[in-house]
Amino acid sequence: MIKLSPRLQIVYDMVPRCGTVADVGCDHGYLTISLLENGVADSAIAMDINAGPLKKAQENITAAGLSSRASLRISNGLQKLEENEADVICICGMGGTLIGKIIVAEERVAKSAETLIIEPQSDYYSLRKTLMEMGFVIIDEDLTCEENKIYPIIKLYYEPDEGKRTHLSEAELEYGPVIIKKVPKLLVKLLDKNEKEYSSILESLEAKKTGKSDAILSRMQQLRHELDLIAQVRNTI
Repeated sequence: MIKLSPRLQIVYDMVPRCGTVADVGCDHGYLTISLLENGVADSAIAMDINAGPLKKAQENITAAGLSSRASLRISNGLQKLEENEADVICICGMGGTLIGKIIVAEERVAKSAETLIIEPQSDYYSLRKTLMEMGFVIIDEDLTCEENKIYPIIKLYYEPDEGKRTHLSEAELEYGPVIIKKVPKLLVKLLDKNEKEYSSILESLEAKKTGKSDAILSRMQQLRHELDLIAQVRNTI
């Protein structure tokens, strides 16, 4: 039995019982193996852009006796996945900008899945905004901490009916609508961390006695906005 990292365990726990799961950026195949071993998925498509990790995933899947239930594909994002081929798509271990590009590039494939589970490690605001504008709805979220960095894991689906879609505030785009409702301990830690960091940078910029360039003034405005979003979240939780 594979022991998943706390990060992948959260992803695993979000995957609903399904026929086929696509594990994009599968690395060594641990998530794929766990989902198959425990009967969460009947079959899996493990995909990675690099041959090395995919070869290791193949070895691990074979060692687990699951070769007949898993297919492996070298794929740039979702390019090698067909529409309606996977009930659940997991995209893990990448920056938010890259995840957004992967979903936008193969929009029809992404929207054909019943569930998407993504684990962005940066650019959360812009990713949530892009997905919201595409018609995706967030149904679950959680936070994980790895190597002293806190980031979200997001579960969502495509909603074709515009009337059933949700509009997210800027604070929700930044910190996550479900995370704000759940108030996990890591959220408070993240708010404290960000507030300390942004305040420190802002104070340093404000203390400059020489003329401030347009770039510095813009950065100060951005930092004040980030601090305002933190205040909004604190007033909610």
